[in-house]
Amino acid sequence: MVQARQKNFRAFVFTQGNEQETIAYIEKNFVLLKDFLMVFTYPIKSNSTNNLSLYHYLVSKNLNFIESLEIKQGEAKGQIHLSLENSNTQSTILPNNKSNLESQNTETKNPQTKPTLVLHRTIRSGEEIITQGDLTIFGRINSGAHIQSEGNIQIFGEINGNIFCNGDYMILGKVGEGNILFGGEILDKELLQHSQNKIYKTQNKILIEELQ
Repeated sequence: MVQARQKNFRAFVFTQGNEQETIAYIEKNFVLLKDFLMVFTYPIKSNSTNNLSLYHYLVSKNLNFIESLEIKQGEAKGQIHLSLENSNTQSTILPNNKSNLESQNTETKNPQTKPTLVLHRTIRSGEEIITQGDLTIFGRINSGAHIQSEGNIQIFGEINGNIFCNGDYMILGKVGEGNILFGGEILDKELLQHSQNKIYKTQNKILIEELQ
């Protein structure tokens, strides 16, 4: 009997870093990264016997990852390791096989053509809000909630969930247990302790300021 299930992944690409730096980074941001397919464009196996190798660390943490030394036109070549929840089954694709890395949203429409979604309520734990346009929330984001927008995000309330923004800016209330991903970069929560945070990018550098 054939058994199959669909499992969607968001990808997070690591482009450089040594083993110990990468392990420390994943440990620091584990709550956020555990839900991603991690793509490594550098080798994750080593012959070192003094330290835990990155590969064995990823396996021990039951994380989903792929070693891809060549990424072109949305294709990846390398070894894929997928850990399915509530199962010890692991799927491996050996080198020279191809796997298409598709983004969760395949539409290429300009997010500015989408209307702004405005919510006047608390976003509960386990709730997922995904939009192609701008998003404004007048309420708290509880732990375990997931917010994702291809446009700009404004949240006027305490944030304890995960926020993913691919727009030009964010305005966020105080960040508690939450994790913030802006333009593909994880933000240091120690810099997000204002009551209102203004986050934007200029000359490829992310700036975080207190909203006056």
